[in-house]
Amino acid sequence: MKAGKRILICGAGIAGPTLGFWLHQYGYSVVIAEKAKAIRDGGQNVDIKGPGQDVIRRMGLAEQILAKNTQEQGQKYLDANGRLIAALPIGSIGSLTSDFEILRGDFANILYEATRASCEYRFGCYVSALKQADEHVEVAFNDGSVEQFELVVCADGIASSTRQMVLSEHTHFHDFGAYMAFFKIPRRPEDDGWAWSINGIGGTMITLRPGTTAETTVLVTFPKTAVRVEPSGTAESKAVLREALLGRGTVAERILAGMDQVRDLYFGPMCQVKVSTWSQGRVVLLGDAGYCPTAFTGQGTVLSLVGAYVLAGEIKQHEQVADAFAAYEQRLRPLVEQTQAQMSARLVTLLHVKSRAGIALMRVLQRLIASSPVQRLGKWLAGRAKQTATPFQLPDYP
Repeated sequence: MKAGKRILICGAGIAGPTLGFWLHQYGYSVVIAEKAKAIRDGGQNVDIKGPGQDVIRRMGLAEQILAKNTQEQGQKYLDANGRLIAALPIGSIGSLTSDFEILRGDFANILYEATRASCEYRFGCYVSALKQADEHVEVAFNDGSVEQFELVVCADGIASSTRQMVLSEHTHFHDFGAYMAFFKIPRRPEDDGWAWSINGIGGTMITLRPGTTAETTVLVTFPKTAVRVEPSGTAESKAVLREALLGRGTVAERILAGMDQVRDLYFGPMCQVKVSTWSQGRVVLLGDAGYCPTAFTGQGTVLSLVGAYVLAGEIKQHEQVADAFAAYEQRLRPLVEQTQAQMSARLVTLLHVKSRAGIALMRVLQRLIASSPVQRLGKWLAGRAKQTATPFQLPDYP
């Protein structure tokens, strides 16, 4: 598509600004509409792995991200009262911790600063209606204004409202029968720079991770199928979360004691977004709006980064919009499906053991995984697998 055309991106999280960065490199005029009043600085630790790191390096942002690294040293498994069961230092097989560990809010701000001069950001702005024509999309915004764009990109997250306007009949949510909540609590002196993971009675799983010098981030996941609470329903969400944490040990009690002060709570079902086609006409999906693998996989950021890079490159490569969108989906869908296949309802059930006997068995497995013989074997197998596997290669766009 010829340079100079106007493109609207809905959403200023990770995927949207990354796409804006590359589209500007190729000479397009970019508007990024964000429903929130400012860049959202909340969220969990995100791991940038594999091809996601390649995108970051090509953007020239690796040093900035490393400067904001959470300095997480690895992962410890603890019992409900905070006693050590096993430890997996950074670089261990099975550890949560990667080289690029950064708070989502810090990452979003780095992307914003890298694009604020080249893209037009509109905060407190969202699409209220779309009308497609042969050569453009007519977009009505919440303030009553109407404008025309060459393309519209839906990068507004798992609950994308713009996706619902054009691709609702193609969208399916794969529910894993569990809920997840993440937020921040005040840091304590005993928070030692490691991620802490605790399996609790009833299937409640708690993970505390280094945040800032003043805050520790919390992820709580637990089995639940009988309730549907929107993330915006803070009071109701906290009530369900309290129920999942009550009686789960001293680490859970620490979290419960600070629940009333939590202001950045995200709460929602653990699910994947599966869409049979990622585009319709001149509207296309990107990131969690099109193929969220669930935050529990730790791969959503990678798919957003790689997806943005590929989508921008294919838009530049092809004269026709339909050809660009088809090439983007053809190139990326295998990676998305491979990533989503790593998570299953069975795996979620196995990780969220409910009984005391199940937790005892889980602790035996955790100690076994952390043992030197298993680590040596795991690293050897990982090396062999790396030699035989065909990793996703980022294409080079002129």
